[in-house]
Amino acid sequence: MCVLHCPLCQLPFKPPVFQCKRGHLACGGCVARLPCGQCKACADGDGFFDPCPALDAVVSSTRVGCPNAGCHRYVTYHEADEHQRACPHAPCRCAEPGCAFVGAAPDLAFHVNAAHSVPVRSVQYGKVSRFQVPVSTPRMLLVGEDDGRVFLLTAGALGAAATAVSVVCARGSAATKPRFTCKMWVNLTASAAANGGKADIALVEMQVRSSTCPGNVVAAAEPTFLAVTPAYLVPGADGAAPMEMPLNVRIDKALPWSD
Repeated sequence: MCVLHCPLCQLPFKPPVFQCKRGHLACGGCVARLPCGQCKACADGDGFFDPCPALDAVVSSTRVGCPNAGCHRYVTYHEADEHQRACPHAPCRCAEPGCAFVGAAPDLAFHVNAAHSVPVRSVQYGKVSRFQVPVSTPRMLLVGEDDGRVFLLTAGALGAAATAVSVVCARGSAATKPRFTCKMWVNLTASAAANGGKADIALVEMQVRSSTCPGNVVAAAEPTFLAVTPAYLVPGADGAAPMEMPLNVRIDKALPWSD
């Protein structure tokens, strides 16, 4: 595998690869930083670099398997690190504080539901999902129907005035791709009749952050969260406490999208 790494910067080669007249190799980034593009290993100073199409072909065709359990993809060697950072099978920690479980995001959803009784709900990207979330439920997992991505919805007290609600993507490497946006809102239905049928609304739009350890996420400490005041709460299904938040949640894929 050392043949596939630049001897100067030690990073994997990616096209274009360069070779001097005496056979020394360098990546494009290193050649650009060399004085006059000359090879330092050539003592006579005549080691100018030229493109090496043969090694370009080798670099472009060499593939390795993803080491994450459950992922069966083979990717180009110089793209392996990027793939592992975005791989949905990258291991991440349990969403519950103190739990030692580490596994892929799809396994995480099953684990927290079975071991910690955390509710799990499926969501469709680009479509609104409506949830009655009790204020006493600090966590809920949302799972994307088409790719199994796991999102952690967290809720917590924002002082005595409101409840803070936020969403993060649970994935092992905290990769930034693929990116997601989330829109959450609650309606004050009690005010609709008094305002000509138009209800007050509390709404937030956010870029969804990634977390390798979602159990440490505190909604009120997130850069963006939805503040739900008591006026927006509704009685539970049986009419008894705890009160519930009638949340509307929409998660969208944001460009650039990469699997």
